[in-house]
Amino acid sequence: MTAISDTFWQSTYRQHAPAVLAFLSSRTGRRDLAEDLLQETFVRAIRAQERLRDTSKIRSYLFSTAHRLVLNQFRRKRPLLFSEISAEASVDREDEDAASPEEAAELSRAEERLRAVAESLSPVLKTAFVAAVFEHKPYSQIASENGWTEAQVRVNVCRARKKAIAELRDLLRLEGDR
Repeated sequence: MTAISDTFWQSTYRQHAPAVLAFLSSRTGRRDLAEDLLQETFVRAIRAQERLRDTSKIRSYLFSTAHRLVLNQFRRKRPLLFSEISAEASVDREDEDAASPEEAAELSRAEERLRAVAESLSPVLKTAFVAAVFEHKPYSQIASENGWTEAQVRVNVCRARKKAIAELRDLLRLEGDR
């Protein structure tokens, strides 16, 4: 089966993201957390695209994935954010099922690239992105610190994430590539 086109994913996002976001918001009670989980839902769908036999059932797949992410979030008390991946990987290396040195190096390179992307953003997008992604600040706090509305924070973080995803697209691997 061939990879699904970017056009399909853009269309799917436009069509289903509002409903999935509403579902996630109702379950988590936090818009910023729901947006993070929405992003993770679509990242997982894109990574699993080779296993999706029937793209007409994508809505069901998205809601199932979102539901599992909410359950995981409540089990962990909060989701693992991208900026914490390297920290969790270093803890995991202490376990018997430790990540290989190659995987650890790959995670380190990914984090370095993410930080480089953040540096390349406009000052407004960089401020919003760093505060939300690296510093894990709630949108309300970012808004008050910068004299923005929460809507402006959401827009700025969303734009910054889109640019980061576009720059780091090569890091998104299919599950079968591992």
